[in-house]
Amino acid sequence: MYIAFLVILLAWLVVMNLLDLLPAKKPKEADVVKMSERKEFVVNMAFIWVPALVVLVLSFIGNISLQDLGFRPISFNHPTWFTAATLIAGGSVFAYYMLRLALSLFSPKFREKQAIAYGDDKDVPRTAKDRKMHTIYVFSTATCEELISRGFTVFLLMAVFPGISVFLVILISSALFGLSHIYQGFSGIVRTGIFGVITVSLFLATDSLIFPMLFHFAADFSYTFILPKEQAV
Repeated sequence: MYIAFLVILLAWLVVMNLLDLLPAKKPKEADVVKMSERKEFVVNMAFIWVPALVVLVLSFIGNISLQDLGFRPISFNHPTWFTAATLIAGGSVFAYYMLRLALSLFSPKFREKQAIAYGDDKDVPRTAKDRKMHTIYVFSTATCEELISRGFTVFLLMAVFPGISVFLVILISSALFGLSHIYQGFSGIVRTGIFGVITVSLFLATDSLIFPMLFHFAADFSYTFILPKEQAV
């Protein structure tokens, strides 16, 4: 049964990528312009939550518990060097996200500089309403993508291939995560693939989805206040 679930997961990845390559493709992060003012935001949320709900249904059918998916207390069961390296690397990147958020909140000069770099990026929220919707969006993304790309994927890989090495799990799950962002182009695949390496390593090192979800949320949320606030029009 787990093999069938893995095939379904791979088929879903292929279908989503094909939809992304069609002229009339599904909404995605880069298309969310002034999300609070667009009905497409609801469609975006559906594309986030529906696959996660499908995963939960499949898990129920396959007798896979929430604990199996990573909703469990943090514990450290891997070699010390792997755990330490993962926590140091992940913690360093997390600190960078927090620094960017702090500067966005308290440094007008920083926001002015970012306006030059991100001024044309329509994915970055600008109004108060945009920021509220963006927060909901990144919470949903962090929750659902970690459930699917880390919790469910890692469980299936270990169940279908008993004895698979940790590094192969990291490589395969990260590659799948990167390919799921094919609409961002080659650089986007590489960038999200590297992000996947960090999050799946955090998942394996801590034996829990808590850190990966917090890390993922911090990464996306750190852009919330990066531009000077504009008045809604």
